[in-house]
Amino acid sequence: MPQQLLIAGTVLFLLSLLVAFAIPVLANPRMGVAVHVAGLQSGMTLWAMGLMWQHLVLSEVAQRTAQFTATAGLYAIFASILLAAVWGASRALPIAGAGHQASRLREMAVTALIAGGSVAITVAVLIVLWGLCASKP
Repeated sequence: MPQQLLIAGTVLFLLSLLVAFAIPVLANPRMGVAVHVAGLQSGMTLWAMGLMWQHLVLSEVAQRTAQFTATAGLYAIFASILLAAVWGASRALPIAGAGHQASRLREMAVTALIAGGSVAITVAVLIVLWGLCASKP
């Protein structure tokens, strides 16, 4: 399981590096910088989880849930910010999106993805915290 988190983190990190090349041609370049940074940080978060995995005391179900929600949540956040940069959406991220606006449907899609991703990664972090607290020092 830690290997899968490390691979997912590395892929996300690579995607973030590649997105940097597209920043000048995005509908909202400032949002492009935001997705680049968010992806780098999210990749490192998955690396950190993969590296600390051996210290967690969790059931198999809790481990699978934490891995899935962490990976899905961080990829959803990355995708939502990338879509906001491509479409010029701003409702979910008003600071990076200042001066831009997309169609109502696109704004709703970005908002749903970022909200779902945020809930998922929060669940994952709570499970990991639980697993760390249950481990012996």
